[in-house]
Amino acid sequence: MTPQTSKNAPKNAPKAGNSFVKICEEMNSLGLDPKPLLKIAANDIVIRHGIKGVAYAELMLDQMIENNNPEGIFLWKELYCILNNLFSTTNRTLN
Repeated sequence: MTPQTSKNAPKNAPKAGNSFVKICEEMNSLGLDPKPLLKIAANDIVIRHGIKGVAYAELMLDQMIENNNPEGIFLWKELYCILNNLFSTTNRTLN
């Protein structure tokens, strides 16, 4: 499943990663941290997929690697790390 063909993606959605990576680069050049935007995106994934969001992010990252898409790799690697840390911390707290 690619972001463009996902049933929840708008039909006019931009190509995966391109716009977001440019925003992150611009924020970094201005001395701003793009991490809060990534956390908002990760939260949206949690709302849609729950704990399965980690597997979804991993699947998307694998697809970006397979397609040799550096922008997508950047985006989905960051999202995967945020989600993985979120749920691994939650699991440690509950146990």
